[in-house]
Amino acid sequence: MFASILEMPIPFIVCTVMWFIHGFILDVVLINALPYLDPKASDAERVDKFPWALGGYKDYPRVDNLAPTHRRFMAENQAYALLRIAPIFFTSAPVLLLCVISYLIEAVAIMTEQVYYHAPPNSMLPQTLMAVFASVVTYASMTAPDGFIGDMSPNLLLGMKAVCGLCWVCFAIGLKASKGNEPLKAD
Repeated sequence: MFASILEMPIPFIVCTVMWFIHGFILDVVLINALPYLDPKASDAERVDKFPWALGGYKDYPRVDNLAPTHRRFMAENQAYALLRIAPIFFTSAPVLLLCVISYLIEAVAIMTEQVYYHAPPNSMLPQTLMAVFASVVTYASMTAPDGFIGDMSPNLLLGMKAVCGLCWVCFAIGLKASKGNEPLKAD
């Protein structure tokens, strides 16, 4: 498998590393295994990277490790992981489009927390990553040599570009909202 990865176009090698780190390490290990292995470290990660999974900001009570709200966040990220790891094994246009759509779904969720629930400014880190990751996959799809993605059509590529653009719209709206939000106070 490793040899086949090295035969890919460079943008897809970058994507494969990104999908492994974001889809597996972050979404599976950090978000889904760490709460069971080390609750204190899990809480620290939620403060730093996923404050909406912890709460404790304006009118949103703090959520304990493995409380129902936290477990729903964990399940949501298992679904994201599936969509973000899939292109490692299935390099097809629909799979790549679904991967980019997963970034938009998460970008909308983060933006909603930023705009309506006053998520702290450090919510911009994952918000930025959603737009950047969508851009990387879209760029890789746009520059793939003929035949690498055998089923890529102009309409699917246009859809991917539109979804990527919407990720950046979420970024801009989230950035504007986050500037007025209070930082999360660690207990």
